[in-house]
Amino acid sequence: MDELAPLRRAEARLVPPAIVPGDRDPPVIVAVLRNLKNQIAGIPKAAFEEDAWRPPIPGAPLFVTHPAAVKAVLTNDEDFPQGHLAQRIMRPSWGRGLLIAQKEDWRAQRHAAAGAFRPADMAGFAPTFARFAETALDRWIASAGPTDVGAEMSRLTFDIIMETMLSGGDGFDHALDQLADLGAGITRMRLSYIFAPDAFHAGRNERLSAKGRALAADILAMVRRRRKEPERGDLVDLLMKAGFDDELLADNLRGFMLAGHGSTALALTWALYLIAAHPPTAARIRAEADALGELGPDNVQRLTFTRQVINEAMRLYPPLFITSRVAQKDVQLASHKVKAGQRIVIPIYVIHRHRRLWSDPDVFDPDRFAPGAAPPDRYSFLPFGAGPRICLGATFAMVEATTILATLVRAADFALVPGHKLELFARVALAPEGGMPLVVRRRP
Repeated sequence: MDELAPLRRAEARLVPPAIVPGDRDPPVIVAVLRNLKNQIAGIPKAAFEEDAWRPPIPGAPLFVTHPAAVKAVLTNDEDFPQGHLAQRIMRPSWGRGLLIAQKEDWRAQRHAAAGAFRPADMAGFAPTFARFAETALDRWIASAGPTDVGAEMSRLTFDIIMETMLSGGDGFDHALDQLADLGAGITRMRLSYIFAPDAFHAGRNERLSAKGRALAADILAMVRRRRKEPERGDLVDLLMKAGFDDELLADNLRGFMLAGHGSTALALTWALYLIAAHPPTAARIRAEADALGELGPDNVQRLTFTRQVINEAMRLYPPLFITSRVAQKDVQLASHKVKAGQRIVIPIYVIHRHRRLWSDPDVFDPDRFAPGAAPPDRYSFLPFGAGPRICLGATFAMVEATTILATLVRAADFALVPGHKLELFARVALAPEGGMPLVVRRRP
């Protein structure tokens, strides 16, 4: 019997930085001001412990965390649609596209686009993912000083989207900067987002910035050009076969470009931070990747532990940390009454750290997703959402993230920068404030 094993396990526990409430909640006005800057900074202790919570503000939304209530909301798009506020925020990025389309329009777009993201085809991209990861690592090693893996992951996943969606993305030299500008527009907060009822936002549209308009024009011109060219076998060709008109196809491509690189980049950024902070995890990923050899379509799905790490990173730091719906009729959720027209918030970050749903919720533990472990309730783990609007590119993102992480960790060591203070910043996505500097060294 190894009497020191419990001690070693205790020493190996990692409790990474998080925004979690203290025992005393701040005054309401303080919580509101905190949320204007950082949308999870003012959420109280009760939200992490109860089935639902409502801020003590007239007309405030109901925050729902109980899996049964979450399921009731996310699986019923008719009674709980996105609402006008969500459409106002996301329309500059998606236009008339899939993310904010409603009812029959949404169903038609979803069905048409699904053929471009068939799970059975996604493993075929693994060699591309590995090749781009190796190229990125060469660039990091060649540079002096720490690497901001947050910025570099954004560049890496953007390059991959350009390659897989647009066969290299000729003519989109400024697209990464333009997409960053779109993302900045989404994160802009207004007091009306917190205090005004959802109906207030009907017909109120945010305008595309100059960079956003330039990107939209470039994509539309590319679509019209590609209609006349031979097929290349990329995602654009697959989406063209879906039957979208030029403008709707361009809207969807703009949205896929933004969502398809941003969320995966954040998941990988947080995963690399956790690996840098916990060397035993890096060793297990490296052993798994070494045992598989060259990563390709036939073996990438066998990166079991690597996938556990990605899942645990997205549990602790979900890129999509919050979503909302609007009740179309009076209902009761988790013993709370909700009137027609009121917003219902699904606080994914809170659900992923809820004291009733998870054991040691603030501890980094990839083995909670191990094949032999009891799986979490489907509606207590929501990195890609759930219900009919679950992320269409979830399988693509998971194959991409696991392939990249295994490729990088097998070839390099990642270490924390001494003295760097990590802070979480939550607007539309959950990101590290000020980037994620890590020391990167190639392994012998």
